[in-house]
Amino acid sequence: MNQENEAINASAKASEWMAALDTQMEPIDDSNEDEETTPIPACTLREMGYREPRDGFNKKLYSKTDYKEYIIHQMNTVISNQQKPDIVVYIRGQKFNCHLAVLKTCTKLAKDVRFPNGLIIAHKDVTAKGFELAYDWMIHQDSTLKRKDIVELYMAAEYMQMPELLTHLWSLFHEETLVTDVMAFQIYLECLSYGRSKLQSLMLNRVRRFFLSAVTTEEYLRLEFEAVFEILGHCNICVNSEMEIYYSAVRWLHHDWLKRKEYAPGIMEVVQFQLMPSQYITSIKEELQELHNIPAVQTIINGALSSENMQQNPNRRHWVYDEKIPHHHNSACPRWRCLDLTAFNTYLEQIIAAGPNYSESLRDRSRSYIMPCCQSALQRKILEK
Repeated sequence: MNQENEAINASAKASEWMAALDTQMEPIDDSNEDEETTPIPACTLREMGYREPRDGFNKKLYSKTDYKEYIIHQMNTVISNQQKPDIVVYIRGQKFNCHLAVLKTCTKLAKDVRFPNGLIIAHKDVTAKGFELAYDWMIHQDSTLKRKDIVELYMAAEYMQMPELLTHLWSLFHEETLVTDVMAFQIYLECLSYGRSKLQSLMLNRVRRFFLSAVTTEEYLRLEFEAVFEILGHCNICVNSEMEIYYSAVRWLHHDWLKRKEYAPGIMEVVQFQLMPSQYITSIKEELQELHNIPAVQTIINGALSSENMQQNPNRRHWVYDEKIPHHHNSACPRWRCLDLTAFNTYLEQIIAAGPNYSESLRDRSRSYIMPCCQSALQRKILEK
């Protein structure tokens, strides 16, 4: 009803305007073409009676699905091909053309910061290669990673605060079929210059059976005191006895005895002498007098063998054995040979000859297990008594 009234009123008003026009119109006089004419009066659409449809104009807009996919594809092409970059990142004399939107999306470092003159990353832990790999991961779905670059990538991701990439890298570090014991040692070595204790600890915990193979390497001999102390003190490294720990320490000390002599007491602190037979300690004192004549070393050994320390439960290693190695046999076995420095060096030569897969030859040694040949020898000895 209201609409009908409004339409009637609008029609009446329009009639009034038309009548007004009739009264204002004058005969056309060609002689007065230059004179101003009265403008035609105007009205709004509403005054003319136009109204929006009561139900509005609710129409759904459609587009071809492949067209939207095309838009996404084109955006990906621009980003992945680094077309029209809008920020330059400088790292150690190298520059990288990037998209700021990508950096802000993938890193917390760039989220709330403006870089009007580009971004300079001068942190000692971030290399150009590390950033390149990190940015490649941001813009490609199929980026690849080489083993030798994993630590540099990790350091860049950690500095730029990239939680998704860091989570992915940690999953790789924990994948034992991917990160083998020898690879764990390599990654551990690479972490040392960065001082990342969390990653170092994880990798050292994974070295395990590769430990003695690692001792044969030049990389081990070149390690600083702190790293050797950390390795030899770890409970998860695999050895047949504490004597192998002792000779591994001696090997590092003798590599540069004049300079490393001062570290002898510190290195001997991680050797658990209370796990060695007392007669064996007597023999090593005679074998390596220069080492054992150091008063601080004597104090450490005497303290470890004190009655108080002997009653404590030592931090035992992960015990293993190899049937081919003489000193891994029981002393009652005819194949057994006492372990001294010469025998230990011979053992290391055998490990080198066996190659990087020697760790596969080692077997877990439980407290109750005795090799068959050793078992037979013990039984014969008991019968002889």
